[in-house]
Amino acid sequence: MIIDLPYGESKIEFSVPSENISWIVDRKTTQPLDDPILRLRDLLKKPMVGPALKDLVADARKVTILTDDNTRPTPAYLILPIILKELNESGVNDESIEIVIALGTHRKMTSEELLKKLGREVIERVKIHNFNSHDEKDLVNIGKTSMGFNIIVSKRVYNSDLILGVGNIVPHCYAGWAGGGKIVQPGICGIETIEGTHIIAGKTKPIFDIVGKINHPVRRLIDEIAIKVGLKFIVNTILNEEDRIVDFAVGDPIQAFREGVNSASKIYCPKIPELADIVIVSSYPADLEYWQASKPLDYACLGVKKNGTIILVTPCPEGISTVHPELKTYGNLDYENVCELYDSGKIKDKIAAAALMLHSQIMNHAKVICVSHGLTQEDKKALGFIHAEAIEEALRKAYHIQGEKCKIGIMKCGDIRPVLTS
Repeated sequence: MIIDLPYGESKIEFSVPSENISWIVDRKTTQPLDDPILRLRDLLKKPMVGPALKDLVADARKVTILTDDNTRPTPAYLILPIILKELNESGVNDESIEIVIALGTHRKMTSEELLKKLGREVIERVKIHNFNSHDEKDLVNIGKTSMGFNIIVSKRVYNSDLILGVGNIVPHCYAGWAGGGKIVQPGICGIETIEGTHIIAGKTKPIFDIVGKINHPVRRLIDEIAIKVGLKFIVNTILNEEDRIVDFAVGDPIQAFREGVNSASKIYCPKIPELADIVIVSSYPADLEYWQASKPLDYACLGVKKNGTIILVTPCPEGISTVHPELKTYGNLDYENVCELYDSGKIKDKIAAAALMLHSQIMNHAKVICVSHGLTQEDKKALGFIHAEAIEEALRKAYHIQGEKCKIGIMKCGDIRPVLTS
């Protein structure tokens, strides 16, 4: 059987004996909205849950729109002009609006990336700011969470009269689901606050049980922080297998998001009949670096047998991580050693420590063969991966480990969570 997998903006073809294939999953084929612009205009006036956008504006002198970055496929260039139009019609002029790229610990977006993400119209109309989680001058401590974590957040965002969030709903390895309040935490929070929720997730065993769940401590912390910071309204997309808009979650940051999760789970949680000996997974759209590509690797653990083999197919043009070098330094450690180094303070980057907790749990569950032209052989060795130049070579190595009669599962998207039915 000839299979094609997304690989960045292109595809890779390879062949697998039909008798070895147990299952092939992707996002569920779903009809996109005929007119997403009209649908969003209607939802801004009559949201799924909560007041209309115009009713939240009141006498707002400063409105901040938080949006995700180029590691997410959210079509902000389509959404933002509609939101700006609604704000204008509600009495807010462009000079009173700022868009903040909710980067968390991600690197700053370039001018070219901003243009592609936001569109020329938006860039020419309103102020754009890349959030920097290390900029002490822009951070303020607004108190503690119910679990005792300091809430350190962007001052420019917190001082806004109205905060809106734009994002996309998909399964997520630390938060259960991306979207909703996640645009605030970690999006525009300081390092200390981001560390708190990531470490809670990292210390959850097995960590790959978090993905696709909505009720767990990390999600509750995210929602609590988002509300305390002042997030009042969200516009989240739900995309189909072609990255076209199927629906929106619009309105109250908690309840509208949860309704969106119910819709997204029908697309992003495909059922599988059995655990496979080998799972081949494309990282798309989490392709930029291994910091992103670790998410689909985490989800693949839910489709592969214990001590099975995962073939990770990922371009990773920016390597392992541009801002978390300790992920490479300690990538070969087991879970217990990572926790020891975290507890002793020897791992300086505590967010990297959380990623290492995730990574080490994956490596304890399955062997990983990596096909990537962005990750060097040295990078792969540092992460404990087996190197392969192509998927065919990776399969030969996987057959040697698992046997010629092994069963193979294929995940054609890095945002899906396979659900075992038996």
